[in-house]
Amino acid sequence: MSEAKQCKECLCTFQYTTSDGLCLSCSQRNELEFKKIKSYLKLNPKSSIGKIATDLDIKVANIQKFVDEGRLEIVEK
Repeated sequence: MSEAKQCKECLCTFQYTTSDGLCLSCSQRNELEFKKIKSYLKLNPKSSIGKIATDLDIKVANIQKFVDEGRLEIVEK
C-alpha cells in the first residue's frame, strides 16, 4: 500500500504515486506548462527565461526548474 505524502508545491496530502513528490494535479499542471514552453520555443527559439515567463504567464522558477532538470536548454543569442 502506498504511503501518504505531502505535495511539494500545493502541500496537500496525497497517496504517493509520482517520483517527483507532487500530487497528480500539480504534476499534470507542470507537464502542461512544459508543453506550452516547448511549443513557444519552437516559434521563438532564442527567447530568454524572462520573456517566456512574461508571455506565457509561468513563474520563472518553474521554467528554471525545467532547465535544472535538463528538460530545457538555454541557447545563447
